[in-house]
Amino acid sequence: MSFWQARAQWGDPEAQFELGVMYSHGKGVQQDYSEAARWYRKAADQGYAKAQYDLSDMYYRGKGVAQDYAEAARWCRKAADQGYAKAQDGLGWTYYYGEGAPQDYAEAANWYRKAADQGDASAQFNLASMYYQGKGVPQDYAQAVRWYRKAADQGHAEAQDGLGLAYYRGEGVARDYLEAARWYRKAADQGDERAEYSLGVMYYYGKGLPMNRAEAVRWYRKAADRGSVEAEHALASIEGGSNVVRKLRYLFFMAAALGGVWFSVEFLLPGRSFEDWRQKASALLGIVFLSYAGLGIYGINHDDMRYSACANAFYLAKGILTGLAVAIFIVLGLTSPKNQRKAERE
Repeated sequence: MSFWQARAQWGDPEAQFELGVMYSHGKGVQQDYSEAARWYRKAADQGYAKAQYDLSDMYYRGKGVAQDYAEAARWCRKAADQGYAKAQDGLGWTYYYGEGAPQDYAEAANWYRKAADQGDASAQFNLASMYYQGKGVPQDYAQAVRWYRKAADQGHAEAQDGLGLAYYRGEGVARDYLEAARWYRKAADQGDERAEYSLGVMYYYGKGLPMNRAEAVRWYRKAADRGSVEAEHALASIEGGSNVVRKLRYLFFMAAALGGVWFSVEFLLPGRSFEDWRQKASALLGIVFLSYAGLGIYGINHDDMRYSACANAFYLAKGILTGLAVAIFIVLGLTSPKNQRKAERE
């Protein structure tokens, strides 16, 4: 017989609670939810708040006992009335969702606040969400941010995501994309799917972070793997759009290249000059089409460049330089001694 078992047999509520924890988690004994519930009840009947809360949780989840929200709420209230923060947060949850008690947002906020004032991160996050939504309390973004920050500073991932959203939208704080990205990353690094999606958005549009399509896709994929429908839609849009754009770019590239070559060759035939406006138009079309072709070659080989403003400037410069090179080539062809002599003979 273990130390805890011996004490539990003598009716020690702390030992009975610890024995319930051992059976619930399979620590030192074979996991057995029914046995865990039995020991939790023994301690709960003696008024041990932690056991009352854990017994409430077993009724809520239907582990070791038949699922019963009303019974869960009854035991949760017993622990909450003793000032146990987790139970107060749990009772707030009960009133918020109306599971085991009538739905009452004001009462939910009241219990969340009791636990939040004791430093319970989950309750702080829940209270912040109620201020943000204006449920049970007047909508107040500044108060929402205050409570989000308290929970976020304790490492609560959902609160970190909420704080990131507040900075992103400028609600309760000045809009600050850098700060939004910082909090989103903290939550995303803990596996919060909403933060992973939001971080993907910031990379995709270059808000608070360098525009980076590859990083955006990576974070979208992480969120999608966790079941985020928004991330799945974003990925589908990127992949579908990329395929369509790539095909169109190849098509336009081929048309531009062929058109540019045709007009340029036509203009470079012996005897051509800049005196005829049609010759000038032909030269101009050749320059435009070949410039676009050069731009297309670069774009196809650097598909991600179109997602960056700086890269787009370089992309455009590449095309202009290509056009200038073609123009110089045509002018040199026109002014070659061979062409000049043929023009004079005509």
